[in-house]
Amino acid sequence: MAAGARPGPGGASVSLMADDLTDAAAVLWAQARDEIAQQVSELDMLRTRAVALLSVAALVGGLFGSRLPHGHQSAERVGALVGALVLFSAGVLLAVLIALPRRDWEFGFDLADLARRVEAGTASLGVVNISLAAQATASWDVNARRLQRLYWQFAGLCVLVGLQVVAWALAVF
Repeated sequence: MAAGARPGPGGASVSLMADDLTDAAAVLWAQARDEIAQQVSELDMLRTRAVALLSVAALVGGLFGSRLPHGHQSAERVGALVGALVLFSAGVLLAVLIALPRRDWEFGFDLADLARRVEAGTASLGVVNISLAAQATASWDVNARRLQRLYWQFAGLCVLVGLQVVAWALAVF
């Protein structure tokens, strides 16, 4: 077995990192990278849900709209119909705001400075890992606030769709 190596699973040798600090920095970077990946997944899921809810709202409008009686309607029914259409329009706006791609999310990292430092020999693997982990943590904090706002918008979209169903029901029945 080579110097600086230890037996791994199945007896294969695994090289040891230079020191515990480098190991800890690698773990921090891996954890931060995983947390950012989780945010990307969460954002994609929220956008998918918003578009799906918009589809539900469109189906509700189509189903109820096809049942509207022809001829003169009471003021209450016309008001409920207008309300349903306004609620649907507001829901479309919210769904688009949620699904709209934005450029202000922080999922990437500024690697230029780190690359220069590595090339110059002034940044070790541990320093690179710690720097990337710090960038990822700062990005996560910024993204978390944006994601929370989107969740509130999604909650508003859910309420609008529910109110739209009620308005359609009042317009039809």
